[in-house]
Amino acid sequence: MDSQPSLTNGSSHHHDSPPVEPTSSFDPDIFRRYLVALLPPVIGAQPSDLESLFDDEFAERVARFAAETGGVIYVVQVKEESEDDSTPIYTYHLTPMLTYHPSHVTTLALIKRGPTLDPLTPLASQLHFLNLFGGEETPYESLHAVVSCGVKPWFDAFVGARGTGKDGDTKMGIPMTKKKFAELELSLLHLQQNVEIPETHLIIHPVIQRAVEQATAAGTRPNISHIPAKLLNDSSFLNTLHGHVNAWIKSIQSVTKLTRDVSSGTASQEINFWLSLERALEGIENQLRSEEVNMVMDCLRNAKRFHATVSFIADTGLKDATDLVHKYNQLMKDFPLNELLSATDLDKIQESLVLIFGHINRKLRLSPYPIRRALPLVEAISRDFNDQLLRILTSHRLPYTPYDTFERLLSQTTNIFRTWDDQIKEFTNVAREVTRKRNEKFIPIKVAPAHAKLQERTRYLRDWRKQHEQLAVMTGPTKGLGGVGMEVGGMDMEEEVKEAYEVVKRIDVLDVSVEGTEIWVAAENAYNERVSRVENQIIARLRDRLGTARNANEMFRVFSKFNALFVRPKIRGAIQEYQTQLIDSVKEDIKHLHEKFKTQYRFSEAYHMSQMRDLPPIAGAIIWARQIERQLQTYMKRVEDVLGKGWEHYAEGQKLQSESSAFRY
Repeated sequence: MDSQPSLTNGSSHHHDSPPVEPTSSFDPDIFRRYLVALLPPVIGAQPSDLESLFDDEFAERVARFAAETGGVIYVVQVKEESEDDSTPIYTYHLTPMLTYHPSHVTTLALIKRGPTLDPLTPLASQLHFLNLFGGEETPYESLHAVVSCGVKPWFDAFVGARGTGKDGDTKMGIPMTKKKFAELELSLLHLQQNVEIPETHLIIHPVIQRAVEQATAAGTRPNISHIPAKLLNDSSFLNTLHGHVNAWIKSIQSVTKLTRDVSSGTASQEINFWLSLERALEGIENQLRSEEVNMVMDCLRNAKRFHATVSFIADTGLKDATDLVHKYNQLMKDFPLNELLSATDLDKIQESLVLIFGHINRKLRLSPYPIRRALPLVEAISRDFNDQLLRILTSHRLPYTPYDTFERLLSQTTNIFRTWDDQIKEFTNVAREVTRKRNEKFIPIKVAPAHAKLQERTRYLRDWRKQHEQLAVMTGPTKGLGGVGMEVGGMDMEEEVKEAYEVVKRIDVLDVSVEGTEIWVAAENAYNERVSRVENQIIARLRDRLGTARNANEMFRVFSKFNALFVRPKIRGAIQEYQTQLIDSVKEDIKHLHEKFKTQYRFSEAYHMSQMRDLPPIAGAIIWARQIERQLQTYMKRVEDVLGKGWEHYAEGQKLQSESSAFRY
């Protein structure tokens, strides 16, 4: 039968032909040149050693990697084993599958940024590489470094640059992603910090092991009848079993007597230690309940070797240790420390403190966990609190933030420290109460907070920045002092204040170490030196204005305009004589007002005026009293104008406030 004519340009079409494999037009030599240039500086490879990469399958692997959508390929540096201390030899492999082995010194992941590789575009723009390190006992430290120093900061920087604000971030799920990053970082840190509890494997005699296996295979319960009769009376065999029992006791005792110094390390280590110890003791108990152990004991009892079996459990100390650890873990289980360690903002830190101390105070009443351990545990939590708070505050780059944002953050920080103090008071009360109930020897219940220096620095920084902002505003163009310096001393005061602040912006203002404090003091001294010249100009101008004022009212206007600067000691001292003069004037005015009030409404001029206008006496008295009260408020406002905000904290201000209150009521 004739074939049908082809519908494709006369060529025949065979339906049974195999599908054509996709081919890549990517030249493997491009990838080869890329690796030869990349690997020597990045992983310290010797060019001569790289030949092992370019085996017979190299071109095929590269072609597949270039053509397949997405994907990654790995360069693995392997250290060859040698019997002596000669120079190490390394070989290199290119593989699409990732494996982990102690001999893998470095693994470099080459990740495609697009679906396929374009031979006409530089590979540097198509691939990014990630060094997965290697050659360590565990990779936890390296993975933690990748997350905490690379991936997470990059994500935070990207989100911060977008400036979407809190609402936008919430809609995009960014806070949840930040929390997941923080939790991952924390988990990797915990894997590094966990105190290793040694695994206990009880030695089982091969004869006992065989007997148990045979009985299990036969579907019967193992017993001493499964052991050859001659061995049950063989002293050598029994001595070996006895030796195994003694080894079990020593091995178990090494676990039951484990403890750690709670004052060293982190709170996580203390929590994880007791939780891990409980799991280890449970594992030992499971082994002691095994058929193998039961058969060993039956063999020894059958041979009348009771001294090896009667006190076995007591000698291990397992029961007492298990009971104690279980009770301690009433405190350790569900401990909400991760809420603090994974906090991504100040609100979360504050919430976590309430959760943590709520848990501690509640569980300490139930658990016999010693107060002597609870105190250093809380101090360890303080170290975690300090580190977490410092991390979040540092991420905001406080010197660079606008003042409103800075003030909000530092105000919130102050509230967080207040929350800590409140929680510590409650913890102290609970610790004392528990000590009394347990009839324990009295110990001073005092926690030395690790964050005390940070608390002091943030308090000082907040006051310092407030004074700086007041000076910056008053020397700005809108306050009438900005251009004055050019007339008086040829100084641009606004620019001078800005330049002074630049010195502080360049340092880590939250570094409370000895070196960090020295740097802060040096920067502050440099700032004060420049600002002092500005203060001298301001003082000269203020004294000039006050000296040329024609009356007290004009002086009050000057003080009202510039009293924000009076928190600065140098400026305050320079105009103190005018302050004294005006405060005396206010005192005199209040005294006259008081005398006026004491004459009473009926004998006042206002009473006669109200009579002429037919104003009822009671209404007139009310109006008269309110006029006096408004006048008193005006005088007290003048006190604030003269002394500045917070005037009621000064000795003179306190006296005036007291007299004003007595007058008003």
